[in-house]
Amino acid sequence: MPLLPALFTAALLAAPPPPASCQGPLGRAAVVACALAGHPSIRAAEAGREAAQGRKLGARTLLPSNPQVEVTAARRVGLWTGDRDINVFGRVSQELEIAGQRRKRMAMADAEVSQAERQIELSRRDVAAAALTAWYEWIAAREQKAMIGRIAKTSETLVELARTSERTGLGSGINTDVVVAASVRVRRQQIEADRRIAAARGVLAGLLGQEGASLEVEGDLTPLPVPEDLSQLIAAALTKRAEIELAKAEREVFVRQVEMFRRLRAPNPSVVLYAQRDGFAEQVMGGGIAFPIVLPAPLGRTYKGEIAESKALARRAEAEVERWRRVVQAEVEVALREVEARKAELGLFEAERLQRAEGHLEALAQEMAVGRVSIRDAVVLQQTLLEYLAAHLEARRALALGAVELARVTGLLPERVQP
Repeated sequence: MPLLPALFTAALLAAPPPPASCQGPLGRAAVVACALAGHPSIRAAEAGREAAQGRKLGARTLLPSNPQVEVTAARRVGLWTGDRDINVFGRVSQELEIAGQRRKRMAMADAEVSQAERQIELSRRDVAAAALTAWYEWIAAREQKAMIGRIAKTSETLVELARTSERTGLGSGINTDVVVAASVRVRRQQIEADRRIAAARGVLAGLLGQEGASLEVEGDLTPLPVPEDLSQLIAAALTKRAEIELAKAEREVFVRQVEMFRRLRAPNPSVVLYAQRDGFAEQVMGGGIAFPIVLPAPLGRTYKGEIAESKALARRAEAEVERWRRVVQAEVEVALREVEARKAELGLFEAERLQRAEGHLEALAQEMAVGRVSIRDAVVLQQTLLEYLAAHLEARRALALGAVELARVTGLLPERVQP
């Protein structure tokens, strides 16, 4: 019946179904929670931790090996007398550790568990950042589509007015072509907004393990609340960044390996007990201690190569810790300057002027119909105001994504995410 074990294994390894709260329109916090609920990379990291915990369980064994029992029997025949007898020999031996090898194995296993936990933190942070990025991209594209949709009607009206003017002889074909070219630009932005929505939906659906058609989001482009003090952010990043902690944990594993291999060089004695029926109905019992003979390298095993390898790997991990410290400091400063620049850029836009710009775009066709604005001026005004509104939306999007990146590089994800 090979099919039943296969089905059982597949059921164990299958991804868990998404929670019921992940079915409706998802806000910022819900998107992160749903992405973290069953992402394969997080499950893989958690399986790595379980494997490390299994090694730790094995390291707790008190005896280095199982006892050995030996029983032999021999037929004895007297060389001169011809007497016959059966000799039976029994021997029990148990290896013992006297140099504290068990403690070193458990210390190395603890370091491996800590390393696996840092890997889980790294996976959770990356998944949260990817989910937030896709969510903000979707929100920004949806706002862009809504804005272009409100303006598209005005663009179509301008095209109709230009064509009517050309047919009646009041306008030239050049004006009509200019208006049509401007309307094509607006339609292209509509298509781009649809593409960005579809792309963000696909990325988010992959992160959540859901069908893209049934996925919907809600919210706005309000950025994550992240502190903006550089020294505070760098201090937090050096403490929380999973890459640094992972490199530290890896270094600790190799240091513990060196200590364990050094202890393994100590010979383990074995306690030996034996009983024997020897000669003709003679009973012999005894015991003792057996020590292995330690031979020098390369004839015997001294763990010299393993110790040298672990030392080198520990030095490499130490260099990785320092490298990640420098990378983290640079990433935090760059991300903070990005957020500051985006905030300054967003401060250039006035709320009242933005409302007026959108109102001007919606009323532009009517202004041209009554003769207050010429066709060419209408096209220039439409393009200028549309670029102004698009620049404002892009500044909001860039600030939101910059805040996500700042939270990621400072190690504040996923805890920093709020509803």
